Amino acid sequence: MKILLCVGLALVAPGLYAQTMPALAAPVNATAPLTLAECRALALSQNQRLTVAGHRQQAAEAAHAAAKTGLLPKLDASSTSYFVRGLRGTPLEAQGLSTGVGISQPVYSGGRIRAQIALAGLQAQGSGEEVQATRQQLVAETDQTYWQAVALRDQITLAERNRAQLQALVRDLDNKFRVGLGYKADLLRAQVQLRDAEILLLRTRDDQRLSQLVLRQLIGRPGTDGDTLRLAESIAGEFPAVSAADYVQRAFAQRPDLRQLALSNRADSLQITIARSARLPQVNASANALFLVQKPSDFFPDRTITPAYALVSVNLPLVHWKENRLLEAQRRYQAQASAANLEENRQQVQLEISRDLLRLNQAARRIELQRLTVTQAQENLRLNNNRFQAGLLTLVDLLEAQAVSQQAAAALVDAQAEYRIAEAALTRATGESF
Repeated sequence: MKILLCVGLALVAPGLYAQTMPALAAPVNATAPLTLAECRALALSQNQRLTVAGHRQQAAEAAHAAAKTGLLPKLDASSTSYFVRGLRGTPLEAQGLSTGVGISQPVYSGGRIRAQIALAGLQAQGSGEEVQATRQQLVAETDQTYWQAVALRDQITLAERNRAQLQALVRDLDNKFRVGLGYKADLLRAQVQLRDAEILLLRTRDDQRLSQLVLRQLIGRPGTDGDTLRLAESIAGEFPAVSAADYVQRAFAQRPDLRQLALSNRADSLQITIARSARLPQVNASANALFLVQKPSDFFPDRTITPAYALVSVNLPLVHWKENRLLEAQRRYQAQASAANLEENRQQVQLEISRDLLRLNQAARRIELQRLTVTQAQENLRLNNNRFQAGLLTLVDLLEAQAVSQQAAAALVDAQAEYRIAEAALTRATGESF
């Protein structure tokens, strides 16, 4: 029996989800079986990963608001008290208090300040896209883990039924052997088969326990190894094939990672403007007023002084040995690299969607074939069991028929789980919002 344990990206295809997400504030009964929609809502409301992304977005928005103040005049106040006394008899003594107010305003910065504001705005938008990407990732992992747990629950049911059938067969063979109507070799062969079934059941239960621990971490319900989550969904349902439709175009418009890369490319272009501004003159204006109170001395005979003055400063870089030009060239190359990276990721998205569509339709076809296999295997087991009871079939053939039936049922569950996971991966690939 093949158990799906891979941890990867998984989301449900658009339009294929039957479930709808409840409001985040809706309370979830701690003892009731959890639906997939409830698990998603819990993950989106309680997972710390999303909290971290939210705080990062708030920090980026605060940085954007702070950058906007670069265009506004700055008003500052300062106060200094001093005491001067000469050494070795020098007649120098002064003490007083100086208080001043100054206002400064950048007049021309070569576009640096406006570029920095725009850059901070792009970073804030990028943080918003990161939050959306985190939400998608959380839903993907929750869906995948949920369906894995559901599939393992069904696999355990199949394994328990197989073990019960083998236990009944072993008891029957043991009774026949005790009264001299059976062979010891047949009994031993059946006992070996029973132990294999018990090992398989033990392994499947361990896999389910691990899967549930991962699901608990995702939905913010940490528990112990012995706790078991009750899951309401069934792996059974409709498994239709999906056509290509417009998944690629939707992905280009909706995926937050592509939008993040586009924002990053625009940010690199702004970095060129900032680097270019370093070669342009910087003009700043300021006005200051002071109020000085002091003890009269030889240097400052007046008791109070209230000077006021205004300054206009111009800073023009002259010789920097091409440093600023080289930095501008560096930013230009980075912008070209980010543009190429965006195009590369768009191609990867196309490939990802093609792969997910192929995987989904393969799973749909596999389910269709596996259902027929299960029906035939069960009928074969029924016929072989009748022939064995009539003494027309060996034990080896009966055990083989039982193993084939068990493997067919387990393969059907695997195929159904694979369809759900592929369905989820396709939804994530198209960038559906949650």
